[in-house]
Amino acid sequence: MTNDDSDETLTNERRDAVREKAKRVNARIQRRTIARRVAIAVVIIAAVVAAGWWVWRSVAPELDRPVVLPKNISGDGIDVTSLLPEDERPEQVDEPFDIDVYVDYLDPDAGTIESELGPEMYEWVDEGVINLTYHPVSLRAGESNGTQYSTRAAGAVMCVVSESPRAFSAFNTALLTDQPEVSTEGHTDAELADIAADSGAEGVADCITDRTYAPWVSEATDRALERSIPGTDGVGLSAPVVIVDGNVYDGAIDDAAEFSQFLFTLESERTYGETDPKSD
Repeated sequence: MTNDDSDETLTNERRDAVREKAKRVNARIQRRTIARRVAIAVVIIAAVVAAGWWVWRSVAPELDRPVVLPKNISGDGIDVTSLLPEDERPEQVDEPFDIDVYVDYLDPDAGTIESELGPEMYEWVDEGVINLTYHPVSLRAGESNGTQYSTRAAGAVMCVVSESPRAFSAFNTALLTDQPEVSTEGHTDAELADIAADSGAEGVADCITDRTYAPWVSEATDRALERSIPGTDGVGLSAPVVIVDGNVYDGAIDDAAEFSQFLFTLESERTYGETDPKSD
């Protein structure tokens, strides 16, 4: 074999060695790529499963629970005056106004109504001028990252109404004036129980954390959606909404003076009848 042949053989061997090494490197790269893709897929699947479990944990318990009727309610509403012991109820005027307030505890406008119009309404209750009834509904249950906050909060309210009714007004106001933001998880069940205790409620923690009245809240909301609001001329449910003797208040919800004028106008119409704006 000549030197040229030896050199060519050596070159071929080196070339084959380089090719073999390249194959091994490519194989390692492919294995790492596949492993990385598998790991990413596992993480994605785990995240989907976790999200599904969270939604199931939040919603499924209500699907299997019996509907428990709350105590101390009137229809599907909470009559503030009737929650007081009979000897503490204010003496009412001959024809008090009936004010119905439909609230979703996640709705910011419901908080505005409570903070701006609520003090005036409670004063009228004490004076015997109105019957004030709250109707908790859960129209925004799907806007709390899967925790069903509107339903849970309304259910917590029904626990207080049923077991510690004198604390209702304080608890109701606390939930509406210190609301979680929409599209957040809202207060946990334990936090709702703490707020109830801070509001003076006793013996309601288990009821709240067990979500005893959550199924009832869902059914009450469905009933309200299926029909017009009682006493109105075909008005459908929205929340929040304030109804005075069947009349929807459509004024500014942050203006107590305008709300008072609305009642004065209704009182005038009661007494003197509606005035024809074209008459002199």
